[in-house]
Amino acid sequence: MRTTNRRRTARRSHHPDVTCDGLGRWHWKCPCGAGSYGGSSAVDWRWMLTAALVHQNACPGE
Repeated sequence: MRTTNRRRTARRSHHPDVTCDGLGRWHWKCPCGAGSYGGSSAVDWRWMLTAALVHQNACPGE
């Protein structure tokens, strides 16, 4: 049996960043262009973190 090594080219990585802007609002942004904005509460931070992780796991690379 032979194994073939395939080289992946043009692979995009989805590593979103969750940050807080100057007005205290949380948001996440990915290099692929996806992102979302939320409010300034701790609940909004959790939603932004969850959304970023879901995005990262839904499309780990093309």
